Amino acid sequence: MHPFAEKASIAALAAAEQDKYEEFSSALLKDFKNLNDQTIKKHAEAVGLDMEKFNAASSNPALKKQIQEDLKLGSSVKVRGVPAIFINGRMPKQRSLAGFSKMVEEELKK
Repeated sequence: MHPFAEKASIAALAAAEQDKYEEFSSALLKDFKNLNDQTIKKHAEAVGLDMEKFNAASSNPALKKQIQEDLKLGSSVKVRGVPAIFINGRMPKQRSLAGFSKMVEEELKK
């Protein structure tokens, strides 16, 4: 996992409180190789977040708890990366359009 994945996830949830989740997350994903405290702040400012509200939300322990619960859930269903796809609770072995189509067809026959 990326060393700043948790901080970036918390920051994205904080941005969501200002209806900027998609825009902020997109900026972080484009710059994922350079993530650190300064670049997270730079992207928050660039998308026009109210920095006082953003900083307060980023410090909210509930957001960290939410991320930890999501990680725990992902681990319990054996997610090893994102995006993760499940078809009727099963993870495809072949991560291709053909593999997904085959699984969907198998499920439809049931």
